[in-house]
Amino acid sequence: MALSRLNHHNLFKATSLLAGLIFFSACSAVLVTDPNAKNYVPTPGTTVTVPQRIEVPGGQTRIFFQRGEIVKKASDIDNYKANCNFEINTLAETPRYIEAGTYTVTRTTRQEREVVLFKPLQYASIAVGGMVGRGDGPPMYFEEVRMTLRSEKPSDIRNLTCRGVMTDPAWVEPPTLAEIREALGQYATLKVPEEKAK
Repeated sequence: MALSRLNHHNLFKATSLLAGLIFFSACSAVLVTDPNAKNYVPTPGTTVTVPQRIEVPGGQTRIFFQRGEIVKKASDIDNYKANCNFEINTLAETPRYIEAGTYTVTRTTRQEREVVLFKPLQYASIAVGGMVGRGDGPPMYFEEVRMTLRSEKPSDIRNLTCRGVMTDPAWVEPPTLAEIREALGQYATLKVPEEKAK
């Protein structure tokens, strides 16, 4: 008896999730220390230097970057290219600023996220023991790397988050260091401990 369309879709989602989790677990089990390698993520001790003050528009707590340019709205991001955003703590009606200076990464986390293909763009995390799925067709994912930032001077900055390209679960990868640098362009530079040691 042929599977119904709904059952076939659920089977595909479950298979995709299992393949993605196996792939993710295999990659996460190995500590990648080569900054030029895939699956390397900036480690604590990385420094992020902002050469000039960056304005965060009123009514927002994040400012996005892609291809070395500021992206004014999250819905304008090309999900097939790496992108990053700075996030600040305070939401205000007037513009806020990320001040020029050097910030230190104190913590790095990775999370695989499902892309909800509706406008405006929405994200849904993978649920434990299942998948949060919406829309028709197979789900697509990206991996997000979140770097918690600390400044020696008083600062409203919270973190720098970068995302890899949107793809099928079995192929999802974090953005490479080169892709992060390309996304940020001249707005920020990263120096990772592994490079400093050379």
